[in-house]
Amino acid sequence: MSTGLLEDMRDGVEVHLAPLTVVQYRQMIRDGILSDGEPIELIQGALLYKDRRDQSGGIMTREPRHLRALNKLTALLSKWVESRNAFLQVQGPIVVSPNSEPEPDCCLVRGTPDDFGDDVPRAADVLAVFEVAFSSLQSDRRTKQRLYAVAGIPLYIIVNLQENLIEVLSQPSPDAGRYEMH
Repeated sequence: MSTGLLEDMRDGVEVHLAPLTVVQYRQMIRDGILSDGEPIELIQGALLYKDRRDQSGGIMTREPRHLRALNKLTALLSKWVESRNAFLQVQGPIVVSPNSEPEPDCCLVRGTPDDFGDDVPRAADVLAVFEVAFSSLQSDRRTKQRLYAVAGIPLYIIVNLQENLIEVLSQPSPDAGRYEMH
């Protein structure tokens, strides 16, 4: 029986991956290789499915608690941005490095949507990122935290549905790849 690539990697077999760039990822969407709006994001050069499930659903499931938390967060933040030079972007991409374009559940972005024309916000434009997490909690605490901290995004908030709490991370340390204040 053949061993899969992930098993080889787990077992310490050296694997040489060719990471994608944001430019290549967007070209794949333009060429129809990936469908625009497909629940995939580019993380450190790899295409990953977004995980929105609870303990009973499949990875592509839109779990009701996740959706409810996102809707409540959107309503609250929409009021906050009204009087500021910022807008709320929901489940849209942000560029955090040449090979990472995650799609956080929502983020606060400086300026207006018109400021971005045919592009998407970059990390320097983002004031805060919000992830609603149940099954993705470990990845949000590790991989996403590293991405956002290295990119210097000032505030990272995880709505933790497993423990019913909100985790606020601030003071990014780009060199360390983490946030200093929890």
